Amino acid sequence: ASQIRENTMAGVALACVLGPVAYSLGSPTAASARRGAPAMQYSLNNYPLPGPLSPVYNQALVKLSRSDETTTGGLFLAAEEKEKPREGVVVEAGPGRVHPDTGATLPTAVKSGDLVLLGEFAGEKVDYNGASHQFVSDDGILGTFKGGVVQADTFCPLRDRLLVRLAEAQSETSSGIALATGDDEAATQGEVVAAGPGRMTSAGEVVPVGISAGEHVLFGKYAGADVSLPGGKFKVVHASDCLAKW
Repeated sequence: ASQIRENTMAGVALACVLGPVAYSLGSPTAASARRGAPAMQYSLNNYPLPGPLSPVYNQALVKLSRSDETTTGGLFLAAEEKEKPREGVVVEAGPGRVHPDTGATLPTAVKSGDLVLLGEFAGEKVDYNGASHQFVSDDGILGTFKGGVVQADTFCPLRDRLLVRLAEAQSETSSGIALATGDDEAATQGEVVAAGPGRMTSAGEVVPVGISAGEHVLFGKYAGADVSLPGGKFKVVHASDCLAKW
């Protein structure tokens, strides 16, 4: 019994000595946490940066989903039309721009995390952190997709833009007369699937679009940007490009 008591007292004494040491050292996980994870390395076109990029004014930094012929969301890019609209995710967006005449701040129409559809020839491509990105003003962004799902019914046009499902070209008149149609004949009418909130004035106020989803419109032959989405052929046009509605 005396031997057991001596062993117990020795164990207590050893714990008193090693306890503070163990506390100061901590667990391997805690020690690693105190050392910290490796710092994120930023680069622009293979040049190192001291920190992340911050877009200015109404610029947005968009990480492109794909650079080949078919994007991850299903937007088809014809081989001979590499500059068709494409999709990407907004990494960062600027705070907006100040109108030079009124001094009003016009906020950027997109935010970080938005899945967006870019217009033709919009912006400046860069290599950021080893991936393809694009700087583009919000004027060059056609719209966003709700929930990150690329579908016509999730598309939200920006400003005064409209998403129009193009009408199929008629092959004959109502009286049965055949019509000659060419493959290069562009459709100039269709049904409005979605409409943006409206144009922003120099005072920062939004003027609602006078065209609603479900209406049909006629627009100029060279207006807007062609978009291929599930469910048909579409075009994104400005409401101001429309000639008539019904």
